[in-house]
Order: sequence, then C-alpha cells, then structure tokens
Amino acid sequence: MTPTIPDNAPFSREQRSWLNGFLAGLYSVQEVNPATLGFAAPEPTAPAIPVTVLFGSQTGTAEGLAKKTVKQLNTNGFAAEAKALDAVDPADLAATAYLLIITSTYGDGEMPDNAQLFWDALADDGAPRLEQTTFSICALGDSSYPDFCQAGKALDTRLEALGAQRLHPRIDCDIDFEDPFSEWLDSVSEALAEPSGDGALALA
Repeated sequence: MTPTIPDNAPFSREQRSWLNGFLAGLYSVQEVNPATLGFAAPEPTAPAIPVTVLFGSQTGTAEGLAKKTVKQLNTNGFAAEAKALDAVDPADLAATAYLLIITSTYGDGEMPDNAQLFWDALADDGAPRLEQTTFSICALGDSSYPDFCQAGKALDTRLEALGAQRLHPRIDCDIDFEDPFSEWLDSVSEALAEPSGDGALALA
C-alpha cells in the first residue's frame, strides 16, 4: 500500500496533493515480480557459442576471408573472433571447443609469415593434446605449384594427430577460391548449428 498524507497533517491541500503524488511515484519504481501481474518471467538467454577463427595470411586474402567468416557466424548467433595464427599459443587450443583455420601457403609449401611461430609450437613434441577441440580448415593455394595448399594440409594432419576432431573436412582452394570458400563456410555454419541429443552442438 502506498502511504498518503493524512487530512489533518499541517499542510495545505496543494501541499498534500504534491506530497501524495511524490509518494505514489516513489513507491511505483519498486521492483515488481512479473508473476504477480499475470505475466510469465522471460526465459534466460543462452550464451553465444564461442568460435575461434585463425588465419595465416601472406598477402591479406586469408585474413579477409577470416573476417568474412566471423561476420557470418556472428550474424548466425555465434560469438566468433578472428586472430592471426601467431597471435595464439597452441597451449590455448586445449580450451578451445570450436576452431576454424583459414591459411594460404607461401613459397614452396611453407607457412605464411604470421603462422610460422604457431606451426613451430604445434609441431613440437611438447604440443598439447586437443581431444576437446573440434576444427575445420580452409586451405588456399595455387595448383601450379607442386606443394599445393601444403600449409593447410600440414595443419590439418597435425591437429588430427593431436586428437582434435573434424567438424568438416578440409577444403583446398585454388586461385578461384570464392565458390569453394563459400561452400565451406556454409557447411561449417550448418555443422556448428546442428543440435545434438544433449542440447549441445553436434561434433561431426
């Protein structure tokens, strides 16, 4: 009940009216339980699933595709973030549930400049086991070179050897990469969104 100023209080009619209005407004801002008003309380929103998108890029193409990937995933309700491969310690991948890598191949089958340190650590005998990580790789290359998409192939093989599971098979893109990349991104997005029996994301 909202209190009111009694008629015998030492205030004029205008003062009592103002004070009653003030008290009514003061009490109206108290928190109200929606159930008492006949409305159901809103359901809590589930947190967005984080997806790590890493890129190895020599000329900027892989970086641009990584940003496009992040944009589409975030539009679909995920919490995706793009980083250069060398900005990540392979030890951190043990706590990464969903990992996407987009990388080009430089020179004669070598890693791009911003992926070499990551690869050296990943290829080391002390690299962490990654059984909790699910991944997919989009490799960029030029089929006129003998070691076509070698950087992506090497990362794919090493992640598998460390126990990571594939969300979607690796795709190897030639110079005309737009259509294969788009198909890969659509397939990966669908795989991430596929519900499993326990309400989590399905691991392909």
